[in-house]
Amino acid sequence: MKNVKDKMTDTILKALPQLQCKKCTYDDCKSYAVAITKNNESADKCEPGSTKTKNQLLKILKNNSTVMVNEIKSYHIADIDIDECIGCTICIKVCPVDAIIGARHQQHHIIEDRCNGCELCIEQCPVDCMKMKTNAQKISWVWPSHQSEESEKNYYNKLTRITMIEKQRKLHQGELYDEREIQNYIQSAIEKESLKHKSTKKYE
Repeated sequence: MKNVKDKMTDTILKALPQLQCKKCTYDDCKSYAVAITKNNESADKCEPGSTKTKNQLLKILKNNSTVMVNEIKSYHIADIDIDECIGCTICIKVCPVDAIIGARHQQHHIIEDRCNGCELCIEQCPVDCMKMKTNAQKISWVWPSHQSEESEKNYYNKLTRITMIEKQRKLHQGELYDEREIQNYIQSAIEKESLKHKSTKKYE
């Protein structure tokens, strides 16, 4: 059963836009929500949410659990100049919601319906082939809504996938290590038996 602070963290999380943009200096919206609730972090660090989000967070901290709908009206998404793209995959790795596809040394592309406009890829592109553009399909970013819930789900799906890959990698490395240990043990046993045999012959 959740305690009061955990419930407040959940409410604060709903009041955040779920862009996972790190502009608050935390890894994601949930980390920021936890910091506000449990570490007395400032409620004015959500840059995309601006003043309206700040005021709502302050109300929640005063035990007002109502989360009002918020909106980013000048909503933009990422765009790639495919003629300039070198296929480095950096943008794919930093995108929090798997909105970029492409293989190494191949042109990358934005999945526009999935992009939440966090701008992380823009900052990391080594050849400046990315920019933000108006999204003709989604002229605003609204939360809490299906839009923000999908963004949050995509983010945690990516985290889960990365965690599974890391576990498999460590497991594989462990298997290789165990195999080397066995081979070393066998080789050591052979060498010991060989030395024992030589010592016996010499004695005889």
